[in-house]
Amino acid sequence: MNSDSAKKRLPGPDIVRVTAAFFVVAVHFFIKCGYYGTSLTTPLLFFMTAERWLFMCCVPLYMILTGYFKCNKTADKSHYLSLIPIGVAYLFFSVIKIIVSNYYYGHTYGIRESMQVLGNYTAAWYVGFYFSLMAIAPFLNRLWHALRSRREQHILLISLVFVSTLYPLFSLPAASESVFVSVTGSLLEFAAPSYWQMLYPLLYYFLGCYFREHKIKLNKFLLIAVILVTVFINAAISYMYADGSNFMWHILGTVDSGYNCITVAICSASVFLLLYDIDIKNKKVCFLLEKAASVSFEIYLASAVFEIIIFDKVNRMFFTIEDYALLFFILVPLNYILSLIFSLLYKKIYSLIAGMIRHKSMPVKRSE
Repeated sequence: MNSDSAKKRLPGPDIVRVTAAFFVVAVHFFIKCGYYGTSLTTPLLFFMTAERWLFMCCVPLYMILTGYFKCNKTADKSHYLSLIPIGVAYLFFSVIKIIVSNYYYGHTYGIRESMQVLGNYTAAWYVGFYFSLMAIAPFLNRLWHALRSRREQHILLISLVFVSTLYPLFSLPAASESVFVSVTGSLLEFAAPSYWQMLYPLLYYFLGCYFREHKIKLNKFLLIAVILVTVFINAAISYMYADGSNFMWHILGTVDSGYNCITVAICSASVFLLLYDIDIKNKKVCFLLEKAASVSFEIYLASAVFEIIIFDKVNRMFFTIEDYALLFFILVPLNYILSLIFSLLYKKIYSLIAGMIRHKSMPVKRSE
């Protein structure tokens, strides 16, 4: 086999990384533009709600990617040392965010508040989750590889779907004013208890392992249809239960705002499968994708800084929610591009400093 082809970087996973980072920037837009303080009463708000649920796939996509790339990692030194760049990036961008917040919002963070924000991962909750997942990932991999057949893998995945993702959807009928519907909903709640909902990250992690091992390929048009249907279902439920009022954060799950709902899980897996095996022949495009993908985590952190700067200016102009629906196509790409440039610059400086440290720590060979 040609060594060049064997080491060829696949563009598909890079596309997923870039998409996940863009979705992070996009879903945070809804917090800043006033969407959550607006009554869901118009077709435009329904469309924005559907967008919001699509972009909520950002975190599940990162989790699936983690399983996809870490499924063969073992509990060795290199695995745990790989967390150092993540920790350094988290501290760097979080400190920048604290400084920028204090500049634009007044003295929001003192030394004590800053230490609390950094220590409890308020600045970026996903980092705390990622560290925890990486701590046990080698042992999750042992569990996965110990499964003796594809059938056992299916049983594990189905079990995780049952215990962690069904309750948010099944609990909705229990709140109905109709006696028949509410009784039916109570029975469904009993069938899908809520106790293990926090296990949903394991479902996404093992889905990544499964997709990596079996190279799942599904019809692209079918996947697009599934994505549209699940997003429509989520938007319709949100719209119906809002009943002319504001969006209800916990309408499809009290755990992390709905990441563990079955419709979100199906949508996220479909987005991943839609993108991860795309092949691109153009070397320039692949190069750009690789560069953007290499800092997808840093973009996630940097975007929180730039959204403060961007929306401090924009929100002073008193735009309506209808205006923001159009400004989405300007502000989100702007935030993404600025975050990308800043992240690439940070990564370059980090690589230079890390290289200097490694060079100094290397033992000097003495000539005989």
